[in-house]
Amino acid sequence: MKIVTLVNLYAVTMLLLALGGASIAIWTANRAEFFNQRITLAHSSYELHLQLEANTYQLFKQYGDAMLIGDRDQGTGEAELIGRIRQNISDIRRIIGEEIELVGEEEIEELALLSRMELKIDDLIVQFEAVIADSTPESLSRNWFGLSAILDDDIDRDFRAMIDDALAEELEEVSETREDAAAHMAFANRMTYGFAVLAIAFTLVALWSYRGQITGPLARLIAGVRRFASGRFDAPIGITGRNEIAEVGQVLDDMAVQVEARTRSLTDQNTELERAVQARTNELERLLGEARTSEANRRQLLADVSHELRTPLTIIQGESDIALRGGEKSAQEYRDALVRARDAAAHTARLVDDLLFISRKEAGAARLTLEPLDLRALLADTVGMINADVPVLSDIAGALVTGDPVRLRQSIIALLQNARVHGGPEIVTRLDPTPLGFRIAVEDNGPGMSDADKEQAFERFFRGSNVAANYAIGAGLGLPVVRSIAEAHGGTARLEDRPGGGTVAVIEVPSRPVLKAVS
Repeated sequence: MKIVTLVNLYAVTMLLLALGGASIAIWTANRAEFFNQRITLAHSSYELHLQLEANTYQLFKQYGDAMLIGDRDQGTGEAELIGRIRQNISDIRRIIGEEIELVGEEEIEELALLSRMELKIDDLIVQFEAVIADSTPESLSRNWFGLSAILDDDIDRDFRAMIDDALAEELEEVSETREDAAAHMAFANRMTYGFAVLAIAFTLVALWSYRGQITGPLARLIAGVRRFASGRFDAPIGITGRNEIAEVGQVLDDMAVQVEARTRSLTDQNTELERAVQARTNELERLLGEARTSEANRRQLLADVSHELRTPLTIIQGESDIALRGGEKSAQEYRDALVRARDAAAHTARLVDDLLFISRKEAGAARLTLEPLDLRALLADTVGMINADVPVLSDIAGALVTGDPVRLRQSIIALLQNARVHGGPEIVTRLDPTPLGFRIAVEDNGPGMSDADKEQAFERFFRGSNVAANYAIGAGLGLPVVRSIAEAHGGTARLEDRPGGGTVAVIEVPSRPVLKAVS
């Protein structure tokens, strides 16, 4: 259904409901006015009948007084009362006429009763006038009996009965009118509740229809347009129906399909171009990085070797100069000088060997002598050789790996020496299994290392901030050699903080390392 048609249907229905509610309100107000007017007329008629009764009895009393004590005012009081009675009858007749106009001919009976009442009053007035006119002493007794008959029969019985009928009629009319008003109000309330329920039901249906026909599709349309604006054309809006929103959604979906096809084509072409450029760029960056790394390694190696070899060469030269300077020396002095020169040469050889191993590992040509070995036995033997008091903690009976026992022993010795020199007095070694192999950990309870020192500890010739106070001989190649040996075996090496204080040096070695460029 078209939105314009739906909105027009809503408007017409709401207009009909509004007109129906207004009609009920106007009809109820008119009926209430009718009932109020009818009750008011009945009350007015009731009061006028009471006035008529009072004036009539007052007139009859005046006639009685005139017969007993004489007519002192020459009939003025009686004439005034008769005028009031005429006026009361006229007012009652007018009100009955208004009631006839209001409710119809059902009030004609009241008009007939009023006429009989008027005739009765006129007849009584004529009788009283005749009695008063014959007021000679000899007729007084006879007239007195006639007056008693008038009072007993005509007034107390006939006139009183008419007045009572008229008052009862007015009271009954008031009661009936109130019952009719109550019935009308109940009916009006039912009609009002019915219209209210109908209006609520229509409102709910209108809201549900509006949500399904307009709000929901419009929200999906906005969401779809936002997706298109962000460049996502793969998800269509998917609005179904025959209204204007569905037509707009279908047009946008068709446009999105065309834009998506063109965008995909351009994207594919751009991706291919970027892939080719990126591949060429990566190749150039790799070559440039390798060149820079090779040059930096070469310069750094030359600088490191020059720096570290200066001290032992200086010692050898100094010992040689001392041995040659002066006169003849004893054989023991020459022996001591040669021993010191030999120690310096041995230190130089170890330093050169470590540097060569690190450089070959960085170049991917580390030389290892691989053979099957038990890592637990190697660890226990190495610890016992360095410090038999250091415990070896492990829950495994054996740890078979393929590795270079000399280099692995060198790594364990370097970690133990670092822990002894830079750590605390309590040193513990652990051997634990890992998913790929085994983990060797050397723990100490020393002061630990800062994060900055842990990051640089594996750099060549780096010596921590606490080395100067504890140890002044090392060259700073222990941990770099350890990492190179671990990585040459396909493992890793790192430093961790020990819970409670201290440092944990860790080597992880796979059971069967995948080696590259290893001879």
